[in-house]
Amino acid sequence: MHGTIMLGVDVESPHEHALGYATYGADLYHELDIPVTFFLTGKVIEAYPDTWRSLEDDPLIHLEAHTYNHLLLKTVCLKVPPGMEIHNSRDYFLKRGASLEEIESDLSQCVQVFRDVIGRPPRGLTGPWGYYRGLQDRPDILDIVASHGFKFLRTFLRDQWDGQPVPLTWTPFFYSPQGHPDILECLVHGYQDDFYWQAYNPSKSESDYPAHLKLLTNEIVKNGWIWSAASHDHGCATREGFGKKASWIREWVRYAKACGVRFLSYEQFYQESLRELRQESTNV
Repeated sequence: MHGTIMLGVDVESPHEHALGYATYGADLYHELDIPVTFFLTGKVIEAYPDTWRSLEDDPLIHLEAHTYNHLLLKTVCLKVPPGMEIHNSRDYFLKRGASLEEIESDLSQCVQVFRDVIGRPPRGLTGPWGYYRGLQDRPDILDIVASHGFKFLRTFLRDQWDGQPVPLTWTPFFYSPQGHPDILECLVHGYQDDFYWQAYNPSKSESDYPAHLKLLTNEIVKNGWIWSAASHDHGCATREGFGKKASWIREWVRYAKACGVRFLSYEQFYQESLRELRQESTNV
C-alpha cells in the first residue's frame, strides 16, 4: 500500500497571478514529473487564451473548470475555532451561495469558453470555496452540474463546521443516491492551501507546512489512502512569488515519490474509479 495523490490547483485570478502560475507551474511539474490539474475560471481563460490553448496538449498539465466567475455553488457558514480569527471573523464567517439561475448561467458561460478557447468542454469542476458534504444535500444543484457534462467534482472541501482540515478518512464517492451514479466526488483533503494551514495554525511558521504534508503522506502510504490535495495561484505573478509555493510543493512531492506514492490527474483517477465501479457491478 503506497497511496495515491491527486494535486489540483485553483487558477482563479484573471490577472498576472494566473499567468505566472501557468508559466512557472508548468516548469515545476515537468521538473517533478507528475500530472497536475489546473481548475480554471472562465475569466482566466478569456484573459490569457493563447497560454491555456498552448497547454491543452501538455501530457502533464490537465485543464478543468472552476466556474466562469468564481461563483459559489453553496453558502459557506464557517464556525471559527475559539481564539482564532479567520477571514477577519472571530465567531462565524458567512459567504452566500448563488441562486440556481445564477449557477445555470455561470456554468453555461464556463463551458462555452472552454469550447471556444480550449476546443472541448470541461469534464471536471471545482466548486469555489468548497462546501461540507459537497453536493450530496443539493441534488437540484447537482442536476445543473450534470446537465453541463461534468463527471468529476471537487466540491466537498470543508468539515462539518465548514472549516478545515478535511479528514483523509472521508473518501471519494459517486453521487448514486442523487441519481448520478457516473459523477464522482473527489473532495479536497487536509487544508486547501498553505494560507489556510497558517490561519488554522497561527502558532506555527510557514516552514512547518512541509512537515505537516509529510505526516499526511505517511498516513496515506501506511493505509493505502487517496489524498486529493489543493493549492492556488495566489501571489504567483512573479517567479519569486511562485517560488514560495514551489519550495513546499517540491519538498513534499519529492518526499511522496520517494515513499512510493503514485500521482494521478483527476481524469485518470475518475477513469480508474469508474472501471472499478463497473467491475463491482459485474461481480454482484
